Amino acid sequence: MAAETQTVTEQPVSEHHGSESAGVLDFNGQMVLLTWVAFAIAAALLTKLLWKPILNFVEAREAEIKGALDDAQKARQAAADADATAAKTIDQAKADARRLADEQTAATRQLINQLEEEARDAIARRKQAAEEQLKTEREDALRKLHEGAGAEIAGALERMLPGMLTEAQRQSYQEKIAADIRFN
Repeated sequence: MAAETQTVTEQPVSEHHGSESAGVLDFNGQMVLLTWVAFAIAAALLTKLLWKPILNFVEAREAEIKGALDDAQKARQAAADADATAAKTIDQAKADARRLADEQTAATRQLINQLEEEARDAIARRKQAAEEQLKTEREDALRKLHEGAGAEIAGALERMLPGMLTEAQRQSYQEKIAADIRFN
């Protein structure tokens, strides 16, 4: 068996194809035609089974990316609009806060002025009442002082003139002296 293998391998290439001048690079029309047919079948099968699905996938992916980019642009625009709206809202809130603070400040000032006026009025009323009370107490004290002075003078007269004055005279002198004595 080893001997048969050697005989087959030892034969030149020309014996296989039947002609002595035929080589590996020889032109064979039938082989070229079959190669082109095999290429066309392979190209058709690859186009149908592989190329179209790949193109469809690439187109779908491209559409998906384009959609995502459009969505991202819309989101950027929405964010910019939201920022502008937020800025307007913040500005309006600041203006409202300033206005409310100014109103509260004015109301507080008005309340302070009103309370100060009420306090001044209360102080003036208390001062007036105190002055009236002081005047009344002074008049009472002066009256008591006049009466006491008249009684002292009448007592002094009676000591100087013992038994000479009647009770009516004594009372009369006391009243006259009290009327004449004025302490300011």
